[in-house]
Order: sequence, then structure tokens, then C-alpha cells
Amino acid sequence: MAKNNKPTPSNKKHTAHLQRVRRQSKIIQYTAIGIFALVAILLVVGFISQTGFPPYQKVATVNGESISRSLFATRAKMQVIQLTSQQAQLEAFAQAFGVDPSTDPNLASQYSQINGLLSSKESLGQQTLDTLVDEALIRQEANKRGLAVSNEEITKAMQEAFNFYPDGTATPAPTATEFTPPTLNPTQLELVTITPTASPFPTPTVDLSATPTATLAPTATNTAGPSPTAQPTATPYTQAGFEEQLKQTRDNFATQTGLTEDQFRILFVNTLLRQKLQDAINADAKPSEEQVWAQHILVGTEEEANAVLKRLNAGEDWNKLAAELSIDTSNKDNGGDLGWFARGAMVSEFEDAAFALKVGKFSQPVKTQFGHHIIRVLGHEERPLSESAFQQLKEGAFSTWLDEARAAAKIKIYPYWKNLDFTPSQSTTQ
Repeated sequence: MAKNNKPTPSNKKHTAHLQRVRRQSKIIQYTAIGIFALVAILLVVGFISQTGFPPYQKVATVNGESISRSLFATRAKMQVIQLTSQQAQLEAFAQAFGVDPSTDPNLASQYSQINGLLSSKESLGQQTLDTLVDEALIRQEANKRGLAVSNEEITKAMQEAFNFYPDGTATPAPTATEFTPPTLNPTQLELVTITPTASPFPTPTVDLSATPTATLAPTATNTAGPSPTAQPTATPYTQAGFEEQLKQTRDNFATQTGLTEDQFRILFVNTLLRQKLQDAINADAKPSEEQVWAQHILVGTEEEANAVLKRLNAGEDWNKLAAELSIDTSNKDNGGDLGWFARGAMVSEFEDAAFALKVGKFSQPVKTQFGHHIIRVLGHEERPLSESAFQQLKEGAFSTWLDEARAAAKIKIYPYWKNLDFTPSQSTTQ
């Protein structure tokens, strides 16, 4: 009699149980494989982060734009080359004049700054990183504003960098903004005994300027004369000569720093974009600014200042009191005359008081780090800027924009750059 081979209910349960066990085993196996794979990926990423691949590793991101480790290393090496060249030039100049560049007052500051960067890898690297971040911010803003650089502009910039002018070039001298000094009004004629000229005032004994390099009495605006007709300068070499010098320079940088041809072109693009953006930011800038013409009597204490004020209120002559009492020996015999100056030229306490005064009035005692001042204002008007002063104004506005852009940007700095070698390779191109 044939056997009944149909599975019993108990066999069905056993088979189902085995299938569930197999499925669970596979899930556990796949999960374990996934975990091991994830750990392996994390280990590889960590290894790359520490030692990895220089061309692709980031040293910073600026609003999501990456700055690669290779670009940073290249630019840092270029910075070393530039600083070393500047150092050698200063030393040669010092040797020619028989002075020590580290102590000579005209060279020491720049020489010390260069040596400081060359001797501090971290300072040089940080400066390079700051430059690359600024360039990224400028590119991003230029893109927002629709500013671009053409191939023709890049070619022209390269030619000018190598003093190659295919069509000849004019070399005009800088000219000041044309300006005729205004006629003194009756109040000014009554107050002042010496009419200010376009020449600078003597360097003051007391430097009230807002910055160490400024002088107490800023140089008055010169009246511009007719500009000479510029003559084209002869091109010193041919197109072939220019191209050969350009190639040699690129090859030298490539050998010494790893600079690619694209990166070489981008150096010029960055410079052109910076100028275009600066022009756009200053599109509404006026070549003039509010200025005051002021005098002061400087004394040591508040009591002395109040005594000066009392004598002035009693009707004593300002110029005589300045000559008698002011400790600013550079202008005491000239009525304490400081000439015309704009905002930002003097220390803030002095400046705020001067700009708040009406013409012909004198201030209450104003305390600064130099002593106590009685100030009298002789003029207050909008005055044109010289060409150099207008350029400084525009550069200042651009620097302000750049500071604000940096503060608002999402910037992430990675520390890997501190482990890089910034030493340029030896060039073989002669």
C-alpha cells in the first residue's frame, strides 16, 4: 500500500520556521556587511583627510565654493618667491646706499614685514589663505552683478604686465583734480591773517591724525595745470619676444610652484574682476568730500584750556594767544592753523568737535591723548579731491565692502594647510 507523502501540519510549521530563520540570517549578514563597508569608507575618508590626495583636498570653502589644497600650496609658494625677490631688492638698494635695511628708517618697516612672513610659515600661509578667500568673494559678487572678463582683456593685461604694447602706449603723469581755491568770505577775512596756500603745512609737533602715517595738517589740494601731451612709448620687443618671455615665466612658475596655465590666466582674471567690482561699488562716488578748515590752541590741562577760553571770551586776539600758549610748536606762530581736512584725518574727539562747529566759533575744551584743545573753525565746505585722494577713497569703500562680505559669508577653514611645505622647487629654465 502506497505511503502518504503529503506534509503534515507539523512539517509545514517546521519548514516555515526554517525559512524565517534563513531570511533573518541573511538580513543580519547584509547588515553586518553594510556596517563593515561604512566603517571602511569612514576609515578611507579619514585617511584621505589626513594624508590624502592634495589635488582634491579642501583647505577652505567660501559660500560653498572650495579652495583646493593644491591651489593653496601653489599660491603660497608663489608668495615665497615674490617676498624673497622683494627682500633681495631691498638688500641691494641698501647696499648701494651703504645703509642697513633692518634699521634704516625708510626701509626697516617693509624689510621687517617681509622677513616676518618668510620666517613664519603660519603667517605666510594665513595671508595666502586670506587672499584666496577674498578672491572667491570677489568672483561671487562679480558673478551676481554680471561682471565678466573677456579673452581680449586678459591678453591685454598679460601684455601690459610684461611691458609689451603692440600699438605703443601713452604714459601720462597723474594729474590732480582741477580746483581753484575759493575767495575768502568776510568772516574768514576777519578771522585769519594768513591765507592758506596750496603747499603743505609744516609737519606738526603733535600728530592728531587718525592713522600713524597721516599728518596733522593734510596737504592742500593743488591746482592742476595743463597736462602734457603723452607720447607713445616704443615697444621694447616683438610679439615673438613677448610670447617667449610669457612662456618662460609660466614654465618657471610651473616648475617652482606647480602653477598650471589655467591658474596663471586666473591670476589676471582675479585682478581684472577686482578692478571692475571696485568701479561698480564706487559708481556713485563723488570726487569731493566735506572738509573743515580749523585752528587750535593746545594746552596741557583742562584748567589751562578753560583759562584760554575765558581770555578769548573777553576779546583777546586768537593768534596772539596761540603764539603765547599753544604747545603745538609746528603751528602756534601761525594761529594754530591746521588747514583743510576731511573726516578720518584726525583723531575722533578732535574731528567730531571741529565738524560740529559753525564758522567763526570756537569750542569748549576738547580732550584728546595729546592734551586739551580749543578749536576754531574758519571754513566748512565740500571740496574736490586730488586724483590720488579720490583713488584712496574708492579703495577704502572697496575694503569696507570686502570686510562686510567676509563677515556675512559662510567660510569654513580646514587646518590641513599647516602641514604643507611652501618651499618652491628649483627652476631649471634660464
